[in-house]
Amino acid sequence: MAGFIGRLGRTPGAGLVITLIVFYALIGGDAVNGLVIDEASPLVAAVMAGVFGTIPLVLLAERSALIRRGRRRLLRELNAGTLINRMAVSNTFVIPLTLLSLQRLEALGTVVALMWTGPLAVAIWKMVTDSPRRLSGLLWLPLATPGMLLVTRPWEGHADLLGVLFALGAAACYGNFLLTYDRLGEALGDRVNVAIAESMMRSTAALAALSAIVITASAALGRTVPGITPGPDWFSWRVVGLTFLSGLLTGFVAQVGQNLIFGRRLMKAATFSVLTAVEPTVALTLDWVVLGHSPTRLDAIGAILVTAAGAGCFYQLEVGGKPLAPLVTWSRRRAAAVMAVLRRRDRGGKGDLSA
Repeated sequence: MAGFIGRLGRTPGAGLVITLIVFYALIGGDAVNGLVIDEASPLVAAVMAGVFGTIPLVLLAERSALIRRGRRRLLRELNAGTLINRMAVSNTFVIPLTLLSLQRLEALGTVVALMWTGPLAVAIWKMVTDSPRRLSGLLWLPLATPGMLLVTRPWEGHADLLGVLFALGAAACYGNFLLTYDRLGEALGDRVNVAIAESMMRSTAALAALSAIVITASAALGRTVPGITPGPDWFSWRVVGLTFLSGLLTGFVAQVGQNLIFGRRLMKAATFSVLTAVEPTVALTLDWVVLGHSPTRLDAIGAILVTAAGAGCFYQLEVGGKPLAPLVTWSRRRAAAVMAVLRRRDRGGKGDLSA
């Protein structure tokens, strides 16, 4: 496994491929979760998916080291308690803030567009502070921004100041999540999976406790809170099965992919932040292929703009302006290896015939 990961880190474009897998896992998990929000509530479904996604992360982190004796010593060795807590806070509050914003604005596109200001701020910050050469990557943001707006169409939502503030709070959590992930990957390298598993344990426990308090209090007062209070038959095999699948996609597959991206430094945080604009386009493709909903002309134009901006930013920041030199070198090596194998086979065939 270690050898495979090492080869993966040397393969050109591996970071981009894994990023797309992460986005499809995140959006696909959310789509699966959306199938049960009428029986459970969005908050309860999110908590259940978080629990199911955290369990395999914890079990696989250095052979279940976080649930064995010596956990405190392990965390002291990592020396990343502040960063772990920062990520846990972001993971705890991003879902409630998103749900509260969606409840008031009543348009998912508006919420998504406002939340993208978090990754956008991270991209600008990393490009400005890391290296003057990366400032040229800012030129792709004016292309990604209108593409994002065309896909999400925030003007279809209601103007509500509190809803906007909730969405901006979720954006701050998202931006802090990306910044903290990048710093954990830089500090811990391959051991970032342990820190992420610990952070997910803390945030899932906190969100579950917070949800239980709110649901219990609302039930005691005889009130039903939209988006929070579950239905009477929420604990069924269908809900458990679908939230389990959602948790594996969003909490496990996506996190493992991001561990590779940030832990193995397969992609810069600025590039990943800009590429998050592709998430609505990923949702459009899943909606089209799985549910049969045809995208509109605005959707298609926005998807093209966002994809072009993501590809341009990746080329500018990851390839560094060199005309696909890593890909050309890798392709030549692979072609030489294939030709060597073919020549050996030809020699072997001639020997058999002469015999």
